[in-house]
Amino acid sequence: MENITDKELLRGFTREITQLAQQDVTIRLSLTPEQAMALIASVQLASRHPFYTGPSRLVARRIVDRMQSAFGHYGVPHIIEIIRRGWLEKYDESQGWALE
Repeated sequence: MENITDKELLRGFTREITQLAQQDVTIRLSLTPEQAMALIASVQLASRHPFYTGPSRLVARRIVDRMQSAFGHYGVPHIIEIIRRGWLEKYDESQGWALE
């Protein structure tokens, strides 16, 4: 695969993704709370980038929203608030605020 051109790679990727979608394949993950928070924080950080727009950003945000809802089943309001604040620009490190 290392010798494949970018064009060939993209063509093969598109074919494989289409095949999986037609088969209704679902990718499932089991995450620890720490892993879920790391993934949420990564999506929030990536979402800050001005060129991270479009369908992939929307999909990532929907996944994070579902993860946040999952935390809601465990009665953990501080975790929910950390996730909520992670979307707010005023809590960016560049704004002079960070968790201590």
